[in-house]
Order: sequence, then C-alpha cells, then structure tokens
Amino acid sequence: MKLSLTFVLLLAGLVVLGDLADAAGSCDNVRCFQGGYITCRNYRRQKLDGCACVCAPSDGKGCVLHLNDGSSYRCRKGKPM
Repeated sequence: MKLSLTFVLLLAGLVVLGDLADAAGSCDNVRCFQGGYITCRNYRRQKLDGCACVCAPSDGKGCVLHLNDGSSYRCRKGKPM
C-alpha cells in the first residue's frame, strides 16, 4: 500500500513539473529523467540538447524529439504533436 501511494505521489509530482516547464516555456526549468535529443530540418546533422519540445530552438523547423527509449515526437510550438 505504501509503495502504491509513493508511486502515485511521484507520478503527480512529475506531471506538475511538466506543466510548470510548459508554462515557463524555458528549457532551464525542465528536468530530464528519460534523456534524449532534438533534431530540426534547418539544423542539419545536429543532435541538439533537450528532452522536451520546449527545448527546441525557437527558429527550429520540423523539429523532432527523440527519447532514449526509442520513441520520437514531432514538436509544434514547444509541445509534442
């Protein structure tokens, strides 16, 4: 029972952190647990630091977030599509 409650609280905290990071719109406030990088069409052959779409460059075109678990997400205005 205690383990379940701990897990729920941890998950809720991660959700709140994600919302705060999106609201701030700054990569400085994002804490990365899953790791990853970002690629953009206009930054050819570059793996940019970041584990959330808010970390994509503001002038990035066609950016994609690649996470270490193998998943990827197209970014649109700081949020995954």
